[in-house]
Amino acid sequence: MLLYLIRHAEAVELGSPGAARDFDRALTPRGHAQTLAIAEAFARLRLTVDAVAASPLVRAHQTAVGLLNVWQPGTRPVTHDALSPDRLKPGKLSEFLADVPGDRVAAVGHMPDLGAYAEWLLGAADGSIQFAKGAAACIEFKGDPAKGSGKLHWIITPEWFM
Repeated sequence: MLLYLIRHAEAVELGSPGAARDFDRALTPRGHAQTLAIAEAFARLRLTVDAVAASPLVRAHQTAVGLLNVWQPGTRPVTHDALSPDRLKPGKLSEFLADVPGDRVAAVGHMPDLGAYAEWLLGAADGSIQFAKGAAACIEFKGDPAKGSGKLHWIITPEWFM
C-alpha cells in the first residue's frame, strides 16, 4: 500500500467572517492555489490515487475536493472523524485507512496529528516530521499501515510547484 498523508492547505483564521468555529475555517485563495499545485504535481509525476479520505473539517474537505477535481473529477472524498484534529488514535486510523478501497490512498488531515501519525508509522517519535500547509508525504507498506512498518519515500510542499 502507498499512503499519501496530506496536510490541509492554508485556511482563514479563526474568527474571520464565516469562521466562528474552527470546524468552519475555509481555504484562502492561497490555500486553493496550494491544493492545485500539489494535485498537478502528482499528475505531472504520474502518481495515481485510488481514493481520498479526509477530516470532516471544512479546510480538509476543501483540500480533498480540490485534489480530486484534478485526479478524479466527479469523485468525492471519504470523510472520517479519525482524521479530525486532536482525535489521533493511530491504530484506529490505520484500521480505517486499510478499509478504504485501493492500494494508493491519500489522507487529508491536520497538524500536529499528521506528523505524529507519520512518526508512528515509521517507528519514530521524536517530533521530527512536520507538514507545512498543503504538504504531502508518501509512505509505503508491504501490507496495511501499522506501527513502525512504513518506509518514507518523500515529503513535498506545494511551494516547490507554485
